Amino acid sequence: MIGRWFGIVLAAACGLLPVVTAARGQTPVGLEASLIYLDSDEWAKQSPARKIALAADFMRIFCADQTMPPATLADCLDHDGANGPLLERAIACVSGASDVK
Repeated sequence: MIGRWFGIVLAAACGLLPVVTAARGQTPVGLEASLIYLDSDEWAKQSPARKIALAADFMRIFCADQTMPPATLADCLDHDGANGPLLERAIACVSGASDVK
């Protein structure tokens, strides 16, 4: 019986988390918090500080050699002129395959 109630409370709390964080003006941790799930339009709407944070998170996960500063990746994504998926564009930028220098 206790396990059932715990499951109900946990499900309710998880369901309310996005509502509570949105009401407080915070971005919930999840799909919105990762560069790999953004499209080009969503990327363009991000603030410069948010773009750098997203770039740093991407590099932490996908780049073993983090010699490129996150700000450089963010700048590359802003100016690469590509219209493809943001993940592919980010990989091209960090691998040097992008035309932007």
